[in-house]
Amino acid sequence: MEKVEIARKFCSEVKALADKYNISFFLVTEGASITKNNGCEAIKNARSAHKEWERCHGFDPEETWQWEENKRIGNEILEVK
Repeated sequence: MEKVEIARKFCSEVKALADKYNISFFLVTEGASITKNNGCEAIKNARSAHKEWERCHGFDPEETWQWEENKRIGNEILEVK
């Protein structure tokens, strides 16, 4: 498994935990990031800063790898931002 795939799997597992406990979070790994925010200003600010970093380093801050991964494995698609 490639590093990006491992990072995405890890992010998905963290999201499942956040869903279980109904908490907001923002996570950045080597190759993937994920956010679930229920109105937390600190998370909103951190994600905004990360989006700017992504733009400056040639990444698409609106990339939604979760959509493709969910379609591939047949999961319900939920918006994650």
